[in-house]
Amino acid sequence: MLLRSSPPVNMPKMRRKWRVKVMILLALLAAYGSIMWYMTHYKPPMERVVIPVEVVRQKTRAGLAAPPAPVPELEPAPQVPEIAPPQLVIKGRQ
Repeated sequence: MLLRSSPPVNMPKMRRKWRVKVMILLALLAAYGSIMWYMTHYKPPMERVVIPVEVVRQKTRAGLAAPPAPVPELEPAPQVPEIAPPQLVIKGRQ
């Protein structure tokens, strides 16, 4: 089939209302696409934030350290009674 530069004479044309609707839809699509491209590719400039901080020298406290806590004595663990495992019964086997 040969490519034609113009449509055939008997080809129905799009109605004027539909042409307007398609043009409006394409304009809205282009606007939405450009806004989305701008939002995904735009990098806002970094803002400089100044936080006022006062540096206070820490006072050394000599001789006021708390004594270490005593280590509690642990009781031995109770013995675990040894129990025989339950009888294993498999159905269908003897």
